[in-house]
Amino acid sequence: MKRKKKAKKPKITLKEYLQFALAMVIILGSLFLFVRHLTVKRIEAVNEISKNPGFTKGVITATRHNNGRWIEVRYSVKGVVFECHESVPDDSDKEKGDSVGIKYSLRNPQHSITELHRKY
Repeated sequence: MKRKKKAKKPKITLKEYLQFALAMVIILGSLFLFVRHLTVKRIEAVNEISKNPGFTKGVITATRHNNGRWIEVRYSVKGVVFECHESVPDDSDKEKGDSVGIKYSLRNPQHSITELHRKY
């Protein structure tokens, strides 16, 4: 009986390693810049809220656990309804249907934080 010869695996060239490394740098760099952009925008919104705040009450419309605990809140400013979502501490006892304090920007009411946020 004849044995079948195993096919040799093609060797990866230096050029292929460099192409892979470049692709990974581009992908990871883009992801980093995107996350950084979102973080800076959120910091700017919180600073805007702190400079010119308004206060109201909102109602928690949903809670979920996804890499931590999140709540969704609906609140009204001058008859206009807004929604926000925010990460909250796991030990928070607030549940769906509970009332929560909202601090929002008078200039742009869609920028808001709840009383559970550390900068409230």
